[in-house]
Amino acid sequence: MMAFISAGATLVAAALLLLLHPWWRKNRRIASADSQARLNVVIHRDRLAELDRDHRNGTLSAAGLIEAREELQRQLLEDTATAESVTAGTVDTRTGLAIALLLPLLATGTYFFLGTPGAVLPETERNQRAAADMEQLTMQLAKKLEQSPDNSEGWAMLARSYKSLGRWDDAEKAFAKIGPTLDQNAELLAEYAEMLVQRDNGFNQRARELTRKALQIEPRNMLALFLGGGEAFDGGRYAEAISLWERLLPQLEPGGEDAQLVAASIARARQAGGGKAPAAAPQDDLHRAAAAKSQGAAANAKTAVSGRVELAPALKGKADAQDVVFIFARAIDGPRMPLAALRARVGDLPLAFTLDDSQALNAESTISSVSQLRVEVRVSKSGNAMPGPGDLTGKSAPVKPGAKGLRIVVDQISP
Repeated sequence: MMAFISAGATLVAAALLLLLHPWWRKNRRIASADSQARLNVVIHRDRLAELDRDHRNGTLSAAGLIEAREELQRQLLEDTATAESVTAGTVDTRTGLAIALLLPLLATGTYFFLGTPGAVLPETERNQRAAADMEQLTMQLAKKLEQSPDNSEGWAMLARSYKSLGRWDDAEKAFAKIGPTLDQNAELLAEYAEMLVQRDNGFNQRARELTRKALQIEPRNMLALFLGGGEAFDGGRYAEAISLWERLLPQLEPGGEDAQLVAASIARARQAGGGKAPAAAPQDDLHRAAAAKSQGAAANAKTAVSGRVELAPALKGKADAQDVVFIFARAIDGPRMPLAALRARVGDLPLAFTLDDSQALNAESTISSVSQLRVEVRVSKSGNAMPGPGDLTGKSAPVKPGAKGLRIVVDQISP
């Protein structure tokens, strides 16, 4: 931000220099003209005195004296007219000072009115301001709803706001106040269940009931299908998880990150279920590739990367036992998308891990397909897969597939 302010001040100073430069030059000429005028008066007075002496001494006649005085007066008038032409049209001192003061004020005011002052703030400060703005708006909405407790749409909006802020208990209370509309809306039921899963880092009985009810109301609801597959997987019903995720997969953008995540989840469900294929055939090429990769994971075990994740003692006070831990492998030269990933909790640390091709998020990008990779760890404060400010991170040095005995210490805080 200091660099921006310095650059802006430099530009304003340059503009002032260009605007006031002619004024300074004119005023210097005025000063010079004033000095010349005063000198002309002195010379005129001396010459008049000299003419008077010549007349008294008899060297200059009365007619000559009159003629000489007229000539001197004519010269003085000409000199005075020249000085006035120099000062004509010049800017007075007050005008110059007004320009020097008003231009910076006008530039600053115009920027803050039409520009984007927040854009020059550091990313951390922008995030903090955005969070503060979100908190303030949420509080205002909560106060309004105290006056209209039957506003179901308002309570749904408030529940989503609390959810985005990670205020789980407040979000649960807001969801409960939505009323009969909640039991008829599959999306709201799924969002409620998702909030409970994020809060508890897993499915409790209420989250299971909400997910199943959402699927009954809208069998193709995307969030409900995703959660339903996770709930079935968590309960050891792998065939059901595969079936639900397969219904979700065709609704996602082919090859997108969401599709890759769901395909990888299907592959893990197949592996956990003994590698048995579900009754329905895979629905697209991406799914088939992920299934084939999971069936051949044992053959690629020699490329697995393993080690131990620890939380630095200095950061133990920064993490809660229920915070989500993402451990993933990423190619040194290649796309930023992880080659393999697994999920744990801070309470599980220190944790021994193994990453191999069975945990691939994309059948075409696996640990065995690269020459070098790095294992990275992130403790997510939000519980989401996307990075966020305040997350705790750590990473290994570049290693080759098959590396063993890695020690990764989570010792950094994301800005």
